[in-house]
Amino acid sequence: MNILIIFSYIANVLILIPICFLLLKGNNSLKEVYGSDSTARQILVCMYLAILILSSYYLIKGDTKPLIAWVLLGFQIIYKSLSLIIIKDKKAPVYWFNLGVAILHSITLLMNPL
Repeated sequence: MNILIIFSYIANVLILIPICFLLLKGNNSLKEVYGSDSTARQILVCMYLAILILSSYYLIKGDTKPLIAWVLLGFQIIYKSLSLIIIKDKKAPVYWFNLGVAILHSITLLMNPL
């Protein structure tokens, strides 16, 4: 089921390119969702960029080793699941995107055991 690993990496890239671009540009359309430009938001962008870079690298390299996927996707599942607990506004778009991505990556890992 390595195709799911590829699909998860593609999802990361397709989701994170526009988000990172808009956050780095300081686009006001994301201010309501991510808050105003702050150190915390800049750290979040760094985390997003790290996920984007690694997902892109493994896509280009064609590397679908389950161990790598478990580390990269597992990290995302953990932080996205924690954000579901911590985010108070359950109507926030980030809440639902995090839930969707966490489910996708969980399915990917379940179908690609170590």
